[in-house]
Amino acid sequence: MSDQAVSRRAVLGYAGAGVAAASVPSAAEAKPARQKTRGIAQLLAPLGPGAELGRWRVEALVEPSGGAASVLLVDERGQRFQLDICARDPSPLALRGPAVTEHFEIFLANQGDGATGTREDHGLGAMALGEIIRSNEAHADRSGFLSLAERSDPRRHLR
Repeated sequence: MSDQAVSRRAVLGYAGAGVAAASVPSAAEAKPARQKTRGIAQLLAPLGPGAELGRWRVEALVEPSGGAASVLLVDERGQRFQLDICARDPSPLALRGPAVTEHFEIFLANQGDGATGTREDHGLGAMALGEIIRSNEAHADRSGFLSLAERSDPRRHLR
């Protein structure tokens, strides 16, 4: 297993009906201190291109742009899918992605506007990614991220 892999054993059953989540020791356990950084690499450590996240492989990490960062994953069947990482929206009426952490939400980028069903396997990948983010988010700079509602607000683009 490569040093960038998150083992299958680390992917655990979670929250009821077979939802997967990755359990990864925080980088703080391996290093004395972490510096805040803007890069997605800090938010997703130890993942990087080519790393395994349970049964998914990370194809690419895309730095925040327009308020969200993206992760391209490949499933066991070779199908690519994109997960977008946005700031968490505190509104109780906000749309929710398949994974929510204290500061972030992970959405499947399937162009469905909430009307398209999420493939269960891809939703589970989002939840596993959420566990990685949860272990790193306290030390990551969140300034480049917007909530889904903020990203969708046409008035933001007029400024």
